[in-house]
Amino acid sequence: MSLLIVYSSGKKIQYISNIINERYDSDIVEVKDLNRKKGFLNNLKSNYAAFRNNTTKISPEHIDLEKYNLILLGCPSTLGNISPALNTLIANCDFSNKDVMIYTTTNGTNATGVLKQMKKAVDKKHGKVVNSFIIRTNNKTNQELLINTVKLLPQLDIDLYI
Repeated sequence: MSLLIVYSSGKKIQYISNIINERYDSDIVEVKDLNRKKGFLNNLKSNYAAFRNNTTKISPEHIDLEKYNLILLGCPSTLGNISPALNTLIANCDFSNKDVMIYTTTNGTNATGVLKQMKKAVDKKHGKVVNSFIIRTNNKTNQELLINTVKLLPQLDIDLYI
């Protein structure tokens, strides 16, 4: 059984997560950043918090991962960093003996820093990152994102871990 945990500050990571969820019939949890507010200045604050690898107040605060074989963690790249909301959730959960797949979306050309940070955080909580991927979303329609995601999924061998 798999669990998809996603933090979404925009619609594209949520859209891609829903595609994955439909394909693998995972349970899905969306992490909410309770401190995030809309607006230009608040967006700058959120980006700064991501840059500093800060944590934040989230909902849910903790997820029981006991019944899941595979955990998929997704968040957008925020200035090349993991979002504070997902960073907080990872810190609050026990990933012992769990296979974890991490993914991110980006408008830029390089989001490997986010994946490295996510892997480091999961490793620290005793999880085993078995795969990772990046979906480039810049100037892509939902149809293009659907095609790109559906093409990518078989290459990830998700079925081996469920």
